[in-house]
Amino acid sequence: MKITTAIDYAELSQLASASILSSVRENPSLFFCAATGGSPTGMYAEMAKNAADFTQMRVMKMDEWGIIPSEHPDSCESYLHKHLVGPLAIPESRYFGFDTNMSDTDSECLRMQGIIAQEGPFDICILGLGKNGHIAFNEPASFLNAKFHKASLAESTIQHDPALSQGAEPAFGLCVGMEEILQSKKIIFLVTGNGKEAAFKQIMTKQITTDCPASFLWLHPNVECYTTVN
Repeated sequence: MKITTAIDYAELSQLASASILSSVRENPSLFFCAATGGSPTGMYAEMAKNAADFTQMRVMKMDEWGIIPSEHPDSCESYLHKHLVGPLAIPESRYFGFDTNMSDTDSECLRMQGIIAQEGPFDICILGLGKNGHIAFNEPASFLNAKFHKASLAESTIQHDPALSQGAEPAFGLCVGMEEILQSKKIIFLVTGNGKEAAFKQIMTKQITTDCPASFLWLHPNVECYTTVN
C-alpha cells in the first residue's frame, strides 16, 4: 500500500483524480468500480473538470442500501448518476447498476457476479473507509464474503439513515465481495472524514483481521491510499 497524506480534502481529491485520469488515458475502456459517499465526491468533481473522454469507461456501482428505493435521493444509484455517470457522460449501456428491492436478491447477486465475470476484473476499484473498518458493505465479522452478496449492516453503518432499519428484516445492502475487490488491478483507497481515526490506526498495524476488513488491502500489490487522517 502506497500511502499519501494530503494537506486537505481538496488535495486528496486532486491527487486521486490525477491517478485515475492517467489510467483512463492508457485504457479508455477500463472497468471502474464506483464507491459513493463523502470521500469520493470531490474526486469525481475533479474528474468532471478535466477534458478527458470518459465515455468508453465501464462503470459498476459498488454497493446499495437495502429498503431505500433506487430513485430515492439518498440511494447510491441517485448519488452515482448525480456525481459520476451524468457529469462524465457515461452511456447507460456502459453503466451496471442493481436493485436491492428485487423479490429475489439471490438472483440479483448472481446477475451481478455474472457481469463481473464477463467484464472484469476491475481495472480500478474506489474504496472509502467505514468508521468500523468496513469497505463497501463488507462489515467486520467472523468471516468475509468473497463474492457479490447481500450484507447485513452494522449499527454504525445504519446511522447513515434511520429508514434503513424500518423494513421487515434487519438492515441490509448488496455489495461486491472481498475477492472481487482484491482482484482489482488498482485500488484507490480514500481515507478522509470524521471518526475514521481508530479504524485507520488499526489498519496501520498491518495486522490482517476480519475485525477490520480494510486490513486485507495489505494483501493487494497496487493500492494507492490517499488520506487526510493522521
